[in-house]
Amino acid sequence: MQRPSCCCLKNYNFMRNKLKVAFICHFSDQEIRSKLSLSNFNIRNRLKRLFRKNNATIYHDFAPWVSNLIKEFEKFKDVQLHIIAPHAGLKRFTQEFELNGVFYHFFKPELPLFADRLINKLIGRKDRKYRLNRFFIARFIKNIQPDVINLIGTENPYYSISALDIKNIPVFVSAQTVYTNPKRKELSGSIDLHRWNVELKIHQKERYFGCSGRMHRDLILKNNPQAITFKHFFPIQIPYLVKEVPKEYDFIFFASQVTKKKGIEDAIEALALVKKEYSQVTLNVVGRCEENYKSSILKRIAALSLQDNVTFNDYIPVHFDMHQHIKKARFALLPVKLDVISGTIIEAMLLELPLVTYKTSGTPYLNKDGETVLLADIGDIETLAKQMLKLMNDPEYAGQLATKAKAFVEREFDNAKSAQRLLACLRAVVQHYYHNTPIPKQLLFDPKEFPIY
Repeated sequence: MQRPSCCCLKNYNFMRNKLKVAFICHFSDQEIRSKLSLSNFNIRNRLKRLFRKNNATIYHDFAPWVSNLIKEFEKFKDVQLHIIAPHAGLKRFTQEFELNGVFYHFFKPELPLFADRLINKLIGRKDRKYRLNRFFIARFIKNIQPDVINLIGTENPYYSISALDIKNIPVFVSAQTVYTNPKRKELSGSIDLHRWNVELKIHQKERYFGCSGRMHRDLILKNNPQAITFKHFFPIQIPYLVKEVPKEYDFIFFASQVTKKKGIEDAIEALALVKKEYSQVTLNVVGRCEENYKSSILKRIAALSLQDNVTFNDYIPVHFDMHQHIKKARFALLPVKLDVISGTIIEAMLLELPLVTYKTSGTPYLNKDGETVLLADIGDIETLAKQMLKLMNDPEYAGQLATKAKAFVEREFDNAKSAQRLLACLRAVVQHYYHNTPIPKQLLFDPKEFPIY
């Protein structure tokens, strides 16, 4: 890691009263989209229909933890926050505005449709250097001159690759996941080598990392033994004004992307075991699903005679509507494999859905004060099914579990405290980077808090 030049030290010593922070991230929500000048994707969707592709391009909410983090940072009067982010569909190459005291700097991450496809054919998507994106991000950083940068996620190279260009500014990396996980191919079915290599380079270059679980911390230290790891939770997506509705499904599985690593195949296999005792058991699957992969899932459902037991809904683009739909289920089935504690798990707990999930490096933390979720070892379909049956067989117990789960999340995952902790980490990074001030121990990741997985 490069140390700051004397010039940078001088500039920092005479800094403003406010700490100038820049997030490099990606996200979208309704409020942000209302401020952006966006294309309606008509031409793109007409072409998709022409080639008989049913997955129309639409705008949707994603990465709600970023939106919630920004909302919390709006409350800090001693911070000047800048957001640098790509957003699909921008009519111009860049768009900047101020909202609620936060300065937004968006750039268009894609070239016009045919130009983008031509480049992919000429050099291949896996070799993309994202030079235009890096140019925009570097220009934003030069104009902002932040005291510290928070890179949120290293697994998305179309913006995270910009970290390789940053010099003389401390970068705090918030781990959304760790793509360079040796078990990724086994648990997800494929690896994108470009994403892998970019993340590895970032891990080896940077020094400060925020982690929410033991797995992320251990993998980062494997990539960079000199890394300094902090305990860092993202703000959660809190369901608001969700009404109780009649139950339509026994179990619900929901994710932004329905994939192997999210555990959909295991969920279906477990459902087949549960059906032996409850022939009418139902599972609703919610989320985007690639056509070929969905075809293979449907074949397995047919082979297990589950056609009448499993239904599918496409991804619901607005989180409020998603939460309202989730309440149609009695229980949540979320056997995630690579997440530490997925946002969907927290949302299910807050919605008071009794939950069955896998034992990752993070989910045992949810039971540290007593059982709040039911766990099975990753890949243990039989135990997964037994835990599902435990909920179905004992509604009173299931209700008690749901009540305790909601109380635990509200106690442990307080959004204001999570944001305050991140701000404390960023201040500590600034002092350590520019002045070599020791980092307070209470901010560092303590592996004793998290079980070995």
